[in-house]
Amino acid sequence: MEKINYKKEMILWVFLLLPLVYLAYVWNELPTTVPIHFNGEGEANGWAGKASEFIMTGTNLFVYFFMLYLRKIDPKKLNDGFFTTNYFKLRVALIVFLSVLSIMMIYIALPGNEHMGVHWMPACVFLFLSVLGNFMINLKPNWFIGIRTPWTLSSDAVWKKTHQVGGRIFFYGGMICIVASFLLKGAWMNGFMLTFILGSVAFLFGYSFWLFKQEQGQVKE
Repeated sequence: MEKINYKKEMILWVFLLLPLVYLAYVWNELPTTVPIHFNGEGEANGWAGKASEFIMTGTNLFVYFFMLYLRKIDPKKLNDGFFTTNYFKLRVALIVFLSVLSIMMIYIALPGNEHMGVHWMPACVFLFLSVLGNFMINLKPNWFIGIRTPWTLSSDAVWKKTHQVGGRIFFYGGMICIVASFLLKGAWMNGFMLTFILGSVAFLFGYSFWLFKQEQGQVKE
């Protein structure tokens, strides 16, 4: 097993610490209770003490250490090809996304910023989805991450083709959804998001099944 490159890990720690630094900077400006949940119109409908802002940053640390030591819990040690430079890039993308999300949640909690998340929060999520889609196109078979259906896990060829198509769907679909997040809101935005996500999942599930049957010679090309 390759050793941890602590110089590269420092990049991730910079992003992990940014939300904590920002939280400390604005701590005295935060109200006693802060919004932690929003409805489809972007209005706060869930509240908690401002100390709850530490929960998100704590979650970031958990995700960091889980991803860092993921290889050690691989039950069969078969996915050496997965833990490559691309995996580090995925970890960077995930930690940056979570850190930006944390900072955004803190910013929205400040007085007068309650409605800032209506468009920016979904845009941030879809940007990460687009980045993830770009990563998935060349994702090698592994036990942990990807489009995991019975058929992609049973065939490397089905895995490859499904992820090539799925990665492009998430990349371009994520870009379209970023634009939509600034044009739509409320029920329209929720419906658009739900249709895209469920439609993509259903299509890729069926597509992987069709590829597997084609590989077995049970369907015609």
